[in-house]
Amino acid sequence: MDIKPSILHALGLIDCAVFERLKSGHLKARFVGVTWLAKLMPEASNNATFTYQHGCAYLDDFLLDAEKFWANGQSGKIKSGIWREQVAQQLLYLEAYAAVVKGVFYLVICNVEKEYQRQQQTLQIARETLFTNDKLVAQHDHAFERIASLVANSGDSSQAAAPLKKLLQQTELGVAILDEHLNLLNSNAALVHMFDSGDKKQKQAPEITLLQLFESQYPEYQRVFSTNSPWSGELYWLNAANGSKWFKVSIHPICHSEKQLTYWMLSISDISQLKYLLKRNQKLSQFDVLTELPNRQYFWQQLNQQIKKARPFYLLYIEIKQFKRINELHGHLVGDVVIKDLALRLRATISSEDTLARIGGTEFALIMHNDNAFGPITTLERSRCQQLASELIQAVSLPFYTEHGHQCEVGLNIGAAAYPMDADHSEDLMKYADLAMFEVKKQQKSNLQFYSKALKDASHKRIELESALRNALDKQEFELYFQPMFDLTSGAITKAEALIRWNRPLFGIVPPDEFIPLAEQTGLIVPIGKWVIKETCAKLAQLQAKNIAIKLSINLSPRQVNDRQLLDYIVSCIDTFAISAQQLELELTEGVLVDNFVKVQHLLNEVRKLGISVSIDDFGTGYSSLSYLQKLPIDHLKIDRSFVRDLNNNENDKALVLAVIAMAHSLNLDVIAEGVETEQQKDFLQLHHCNTAQGYLFSHPLPFAQLAHLLSQQKTI
Repeated sequence: MDIKPSILHALGLIDCAVFERLKSGHLKARFVGVTWLAKLMPEASNNATFTYQHGCAYLDDFLLDAEKFWANGQSGKIKSGIWREQVAQQLLYLEAYAAVVKGVFYLVICNVEKEYQRQQQTLQIARETLFTNDKLVAQHDHAFERIASLVANSGDSSQAAAPLKKLLQQTELGVAILDEHLNLLNSNAALVHMFDSGDKKQKQAPEITLLQLFESQYPEYQRVFSTNSPWSGELYWLNAANGSKWFKVSIHPICHSEKQLTYWMLSISDISQLKYLLKRNQKLSQFDVLTELPNRQYFWQQLNQQIKKARPFYLLYIEIKQFKRINELHGHLVGDVVIKDLALRLRATISSEDTLARIGGTEFALIMHNDNAFGPITTLERSRCQQLASELIQAVSLPFYTEHGHQCEVGLNIGAAAYPMDADHSEDLMKYADLAMFEVKKQQKSNLQFYSKALKDASHKRIELESALRNALDKQEFELYFQPMFDLTSGAITKAEALIRWNRPLFGIVPPDEFIPLAEQTGLIVPIGKWVIKETCAKLAQLQAKNIAIKLSINLSPRQVNDRQLLDYIVSCIDTFAISAQQLELELTEGVLVDNFVKVQHLLNEVRKLGISVSIDDFGTGYSSLSYLQKLPIDHLKIDRSFVRDLNNNENDKALVLAVIAMAHSLNLDVIAEGVETEQQKDFLQLHHCNTAQGYLFSHPLPFAQLAHLLSQQKTI
């Protein structure tokens, strides 16, 4: 029986021809009422059995696959994909299907020009979306760099007012500058225009609307502002005058180096037009253009649906580590390639029942299927989650390569929260998984962190500690201790390392390894570091008044190295206290050298001109590349205590220490060993010509008065 056009239309097969395959190469026309078929396949006619003449190369190739498919005899279909066929003066866009229905073999050829054009439009939208996003990211980053530099480096907010106002009016982005309590300090007309609702009676300040939208739409809200973390994403405003609006928003903390004030910069772009364009294509509105994974909005729908099933599962919040460095070194286009390849690796690792989505620029989320559909989360499920996280980390551990052969390496921070054990609402579940992920960020290696109540309590404790840390300088709760360093040849104290101590009222001494990382993360390390520099110079002046000559060393953190005012501040302190620059030494870790090589090179060259010496701290624990030893003006290498600790028992540590001493001396560098606690360690270091040592064997860190007394005694001997 022939196929009626109405049936084809009902099946969605418009502008097509249908044939029944009788045997290889032999077809019977079932529906051929299309004008273009006579040009493509002249041997075919209504109700006729004919032999296909193999005049179309693309169709010939597809029929080879079709014959194999028909040979199986199983119901289903395969398709060729779209190809172009020039027939006389007409260009056709064709697609073929091979199908098996109730034991009958069919070949369907469709003219899919409209579908092709729709796909091309979709691809163009995708290309425009990627381009627009890259452009917006670049604009936001550029605006932040300019405004952050102006605000952070000005003496006070009033000093920056005039140039800041001019800068804000020059940018097409909406910008709001908030103080540490999220109160508005400055904004521009572009921001006001974006949030003009047209209703004067219900007019609300744009920054308040933005913060309310952020808090209601993203569970990271509290974490971002409590930890001074940058954030970027999209916000939806339903109450706009003309229906609704979409905004791309970037939030950046700006730490004022002098007054410890934290500013927040919010930059906003109106992306409503792009969003409405995407909405016309269902796939693009629900899936990420770059990775083709579900986007954030679609993931939230899936998460809520999963919770409605009331079946236990794990939610994983995944962030790419070290990705900013790739964008800075190779550009956003290379970064896009890395993210796309990374998404493919992640997708290949998970189960087909798991749901993976890209929910931010460098963030992904994963709903992990639970085999134990109705029971509680068990230790077995927790182990499966750990195993999956390990596989995800392993999947991205292999290098990514650019088209020019450059190698890129990234890692993953993964936080996990369990439904319903940890939370039974999607917002809380995402918030807790995000909190767990943030905990992993403190570690250097890729890892998984499960959410726990202890983690939540630690987060609250951290917020309280940060609040106290912000006031510690004003309340004069810091004190400097000094650990002497001894010349291993003469036994004399030649210098001492300045070490900060925080005596917190009602709590006692807060360990440095507890508050220094927090100060580094929040940016408070810059004003605290300046206090250390100033106080060290003051102590040197006191020693100089007693005619005691000694060198004091100061540790510099990564944030301090990035502070453009650092060099000028060091010079001003030297001048203020009238000390010799040769009495100062700066200590930097290997990681600071590699991550900020250009800035460090400039800084060290300038301080060496002043006469300040330079020491590399924790040598041997950082990076394997030693090229910086020859390129940078360095005076001393400090062997990390971890190698000194097992010096008498570990042959590898012995070999490493000997190699460092030999290499340093060949480069005319002195060697300092830290963490010396036994006579055996001291004897080994002396025997192999290590220059200087510090550690509990010689002296614990001392208050300044005790150090001065010790140096006075040494002077009289």
